[in-house]
Amino acid sequence: MNNVAQSYAILEISPTASPELTKQAYRKLAKIWHPDRYVNDPILKAKAEAKIKTINLAYAAIKADLAKKDSNAVKLNTVTNSAPHTSQTRVENTQQTPEFYYQQGMSYLNSEDYDAALDSFSRVIKLDLNYIEAYQCRGFILSKLGYNLRADAEFKKAHQIKLKNRTTTSYNKKYTPEGYSDRGYTVKATANNQSSTPLKFWHTIIGFERAIQFLAVSCDGQIASASNDKEINLWQVNTGKRISVLKGHTDNVTCLAMSVSGRTLISGSKDKTIRFWDLQERKIIRTFGGYFDGHLSEVVALALTPDNQTLISCGGDNSLKIWDVNRGMEIQNISVFAAVTCLALSPDGRLFCTGGLEPELRIRNAKTGQVIRSINNNSGILSLAFSPDGNLLATGGFNRHIKLWDLTTGQEIYTLMGHTDRVSQVIFSQDGKTLISSSWDKTIKLWKLSTGEEITSVEAHAAKINSMALAPNNQTIASGSADNTIKLWQCNL
Repeated sequence: MNNVAQSYAILEISPTASPELTKQAYRKLAKIWHPDRYVNDPILKAKAEAKIKTINLAYAAIKADLAKKDSNAVKLNTVTNSAPHTSQTRVENTQQTPEFYYQQGMSYLNSEDYDAALDSFSRVIKLDLNYIEAYQCRGFILSKLGYNLRADAEFKKAHQIKLKNRTTTSYNKKYTPEGYSDRGYTVKATANNQSSTPLKFWHTIIGFERAIQFLAVSCDGQIASASNDKEINLWQVNTGKRISVLKGHTDNVTCLAMSVSGRTLISGSKDKTIRFWDLQERKIIRTFGGYFDGHLSEVVALALTPDNQTLISCGGDNSLKIWDVNRGMEIQNISVFAAVTCLALSPDGRLFCTGGLEPELRIRNAKTGQVIRSINNNSGILSLAFSPDGNLLATGGFNRHIKLWDLTTGQEIYTLMGHTDRVSQVIFSQDGKTLISSSWDKTIKLWKLSTGEEITSVEAHAAKINSMALAPNNQTIASGSADNTIKLWQCNL
């Protein structure tokens, strides 16, 4: 029996099984043999660890074989006799297209084979020097591997190509929700000189040894922060003092979300679990995942509906999950084609949108996961936000641009240009008139949405800004940075 046949046998399926059936078999076995299920039985846990390793290797071998077959099917275009009277054959190779290597690279990226993905995207660029998405994907992988300078160079190149290819005309036309031209337009950063300062620094929270990665603010003035560790720190907005440390995750915290009431904090982690915290008692009140259900990799993003009934989660396993909070059950599992980096929920809790490396933005029903609308964004996304009335969507991404979309038509309204590095966060003010953005370029910017003009720009930190949150009073902004600080800002909106 060859290695691939053995791999199918390990997954307990036929070698003729479809890729979808293979994936389902892998996920089923991965759940059964997940070591976290046997934490109280050392013997079974050791057996599960060996078993899951074998299952992962088998699945990887099958995917590699399928990718190889797909590649060979394209390479061997025709096999014909060189002459009617001879038995010699001739193999005609066709030059692969950039799109072929791009799709191949995306396949490797989804399976987290980063070396192979980088090779494929490099082949794309060799064939087409202006293939923007290939530069963005290379930048994403290099960033994930910790090569930030090289990643920035890739994103900068993609940005330069996009500027060179830009044909959209700049307008000074005002935006009105009732009607506007269906041609998107670009507004360059030109800060207004105002007598009053719309964004004023007033406090720094120091005392960290690691970069601040994630922030969430409650309605009663508590700030939750997470760095590259297992703990969550709680701070008081008014004083900037730490009031508690939440412990429970067994690996680094990777995302935070706050309930509308501000009484519950939800956290996701590399330990594959989602934990709910009572902020009054400061203790875990429930845990999703990690045993019989949940994500097979780190939890990337979270959002809780306003009625506290439904939780949306995104994972590094390229899946979206919808949970019934009361029953503690996963009710929908949706596979996606590319890495997800961010998630936003509409104010009424009926819709959600995810962003990442997939060129399409998908607006989905929050109960069923059904796609309501797709928007062709054509760029990697790091942050998303719905406007308070639910009619607009703002996106910020790797290419340093912010885009504003009309959700009723799917048309782009603005491209806001001004940041010089990737946009890490976008937030609407509560009245929907102002957009707030933060970036790896260390700045926070305020934008006037009626015109698309930049109101102000503040160099807020000494290093990149990873996260930002607006307090419910609409007057305080918290920003978290790689300079190991949280800063609080007085915001006059």
